[in-house]
Amino acid sequence: MSSPTSPNHQSPITNRLLPAAAALILAALHVYVTFLPATPTPIPGPEDAESAWWGLWPVTYAPGWLVWLGAAVVAVTVLWGWRHVHADSDDEWHVSALWLWTAAALLFAAFWAFPIVHTRWGDAYILANAIGWPDPALRLTHSWQAPLDVYLHSRIWHWLSGPLGWQDAVPVYQLLSPLAGGLYLWIVVRLSLDKRNAPSWVTFGLLASLGLVQLFFGYIENYSFAAVGILAYLWIGLGVLRGERPLWLAAMVLAVTNATHPSTVIYAPSLLWLAYVGWRRSGDAAAALLAVAIPMLVVAGGTVLLMEVGGHGIAALLSTDRPGGGDGRWLVPLFATSTRWEHYTMFSWLHLRDFINQQLLVAPVVLPTLILGWIGTIWRRRRLDLDDGNGNQDRIERGLSGSSGWEQISSEVIFLGLAAGFHLLLTWVWNPDYGGQRDWDLFSLAAIPATLLLIRLSSRLWPDARVHRAALIPLIVLQTLHTAAWIAQNRVPWQWP
Repeated sequence: MSSPTSPNHQSPITNRLLPAAAALILAALHVYVTFLPATPTPIPGPEDAESAWWGLWPVTYAPGWLVWLGAAVVAVTVLWGWRHVHADSDDEWHVSALWLWTAAALLFAAFWAFPIVHTRWGDAYILANAIGWPDPALRLTHSWQAPLDVYLHSRIWHWLSGPLGWQDAVPVYQLLSPLAGGLYLWIVVRLSLDKRNAPSWVTFGLLASLGLVQLFFGYIENYSFAAVGILAYLWIGLGVLRGERPLWLAAMVLAVTNATHPSTVIYAPSLLWLAYVGWRRSGDAAAALLAVAIPMLVVAGGTVLLMEVGGHGIAALLSTDRPGGGDGRWLVPLFATSTRWEHYTMFSWLHLRDFINQQLLVAPVVLPTLILGWIGTIWRRRRLDLDDGNGNQDRIERGLSGSSGWEQISSEVIFLGLAAGFHLLLTWVWNPDYGGQRDWDLFSLAAIPATLLLIRLSSRLWPDARVHRAALIPLIVLQTLHTAAWIAQNRVPWQWP
């Protein structure tokens, strides 16, 4: 891909500096955290360094020299990108399918080779023991918190625990979690091969380096298949908008994902947008409505039937297994906490700090890059508005918003924006019973639509291919190193106090 207009107009120095500055600042923060005192107790308190910086804390598990080396690598890529902006060629890079599949295969092998070795996060301890509880009458087989996910893991344990001698459910998750990761990577490669989204290295690099890939390293919780379902739904949804896939298929995938983990119902507004586009395209509102409603009703009805037959039906949903965790309260309290499951109020610094840490842990570059790209776009358009009428402005505007411009992707941006916006809103308002750090996995899934939104917009935010590379490569390198540290942290044994 080459820029249709002059890089001097499309990529002012501000547009080049902002992503580079973000990469260097994030790298410096990683180094800074290594100088903080270690957490003195097994469970961090509100004033501990780990609690204040848990989004960056994984880096403290790496040797100090390695952290400095990683920061140096990021700095080198920034300098390389700065020099590369002034190169003669602005042709976009092309990564072959063979390289993408090879990288996916290596990462898939890593899922099996480096499983998590503790049950510190989320409900891992409960799930690992309750699914394989010695007394069948007390064994966990059904849960409204994740109906299909818990049922699948309990069935696999039931069938294989005897022949293989499994004492708890950890081996089940070490089997199914990497398989879910394989499905995730397959979709990532398929998305990467579609150049309409972004150059393949951008799509693969951003999606494969997210901290949520930890969910596929034998992770013991209910989110691995939900992550796959979200990515599959968004991929199919883009196909629906392009007239390549039927609306009912997107609805069916989302319905199954909802049954895997009910928090994913937050994608309903984005599905309604798909239905609206389908209605406007075909002129048949009833057909669009049925294409959405029938899959949803079929899967929801099947899930309720599964739970009723398992003796854990609607009555349990309304009582012992109600949403909201230990206190049954769904949302972060507005002004005062009243139970031990509430850790802060809605507009407090501790709540905002947890939100920031969540983004730093799972997707440290995604929201900053979207924000900086937006700032750069405003700056670029302001320069265009200041054009003195010498004939360049019309030509530049056509390059930014002509036949290959914004209006062609607006429907896709709205779709991904609804998905990302509502899921990020959920991470802000939903109350984490265990606190933000232990419940990182519950909120990690919001990074998927936000990352796809960045991918879809990246070539528009940085139209010049050279600036595109200079902006994103240091950030992808940083996110990859950060996620490697996060995986390494979970390879260190941790004992419950």
